[in-house]
Amino acid sequence: MRYDAAIIGSGPGGYAAAIRLGQHGRKVLLIEKDRIGGECLNYGCIPSKALIELANSMHYLKGMPGANPSFNLNLKEWQTWKWTMINRLTSGVETLCKSYGVEIVKGTGLILDEHHLSVSEATYEFENLIVATGSSPVKINGIDSPLYNREILDLQEVPRRLVIIGGGYIGIELGMAFAKLGSQVTVVEMLDKILTGADPDLVRPIERRLKELNVGILTSNRVRKVEKSGEYSVELENGEILKADQVLLTVGRRPNVTGFGLERLNLQMDGPFIKTDRHMRTSLPNVYAIGDVAGQPMLAHKAYYDAEVASDNICGMDSVVDYRAMPFVIYTDPEVAYTGKKSVSESSFPTAANGRSLTMNNTLGSVHIYADSKGIVTGGAVVAPHASELISEISLAVESGLMAMDIGLTIHPHPTVSEGVKEAAEMIYGKPLHFKPRD
Repeated sequence: MRYDAAIIGSGPGGYAAAIRLGQHGRKVLLIEKDRIGGECLNYGCIPSKALIELANSMHYLKGMPGANPSFNLNLKEWQTWKWTMINRLTSGVETLCKSYGVEIVKGTGLILDEHHLSVSEATYEFENLIVATGSSPVKINGIDSPLYNREILDLQEVPRRLVIIGGGYIGIELGMAFAKLGSQVTVVEMLDKILTGADPDLVRPIERRLKELNVGILTSNRVRKVEKSGEYSVELENGEILKADQVLLTVGRRPNVTGFGLERLNLQMDGPFIKTDRHMRTSLPNVYAIGDVAGQPMLAHKAYYDAEVASDNICGMDSVVDYRAMPFVIYTDPEVAYTGKKSVSESSFPTAANGRSLTMNNTLGSVHIYADSKGIVTGGAVVAPHASELISEISLAVESGLMAMDIGLTIHPHPTVSEGVKEAAEMIYGKPLHFKPRD
């Protein structure tokens, strides 16, 4: 049988492309060697946010005046719930794919040429190919038996001492979560600051919260080696030795471009990534690459978006990517989210002036709107509770070419954290209600 499209990998990009193509009546083959949903649903985005939600919920009352909570956490029981929840999601994705006529084959796909691939002993013919194989954690020689995202999210008990190598968003998110669950956490980062992709103004509230949680942050430090003999010994380049019950290595991810015959296509590469054009096509016109293998940013929602564009083009529609309103989210406390780019105008509305944030006992953070000389929104940032939910309003403004006044004149419910977005927009044209900027 000849398929209109074969897709290798069923993560967010792969299964989204399968569903979209199926919605257009195309005959689709979806190949997955592990679990439907890929890294994100099974071992990354979903379980990590479940753990963070658990940690935030347990910690929340501890910081609320007048509350004196006492918790008994059974992490094994929570893990059972977590996998039940994940299985519900992944089975739902599989059911959706099948409802649109997508044929799912479990096993390792091996590309034979630009129109054929095999899985086990079977060979399949396709008109178009979508490579959606995702990424894997970067590993470092000399580090003995560290945990990666899969392993740390499956722990059956909270480690007493946790050393995290890498101060990027994964390390800081999980470090903060485990500190709230009771771990003594130390983060080692070779650069001179953590969360290097984010503006320093957005990171300062997170650094303050980390200090409140007694998380040790060792910047400008390199790990020389890690040895495990019962407990872990983490030796730094300055000679300091850190003892730990668990060590998490999170120093980045690399695209999965080997092990499935990609070299047979001789595609053009962009460093470690597969080179694509704005249609998500590779150097072969019938081969597409989406998600992590197609370049930065390595985000699940970027993979969803790439899948839409690739599917449209396979179906004959001229669709191109435009990442100008790509949101980034860091699930810390408070959350950090930003989108678009800075311009000539920037507002800064303090979270401490937002009533809803104060009801949650949060005074850390701020909301920013970036606008050009005409008042058109070019981007923004939120450091506040639920920032991950608020950033889409600013992304929509960027995507739609809205003015700051369009946000400011939109009625926002009260009391909500979203009012901070409204007031930050009002600051662009000098009319915030609950905060008077300094002259």
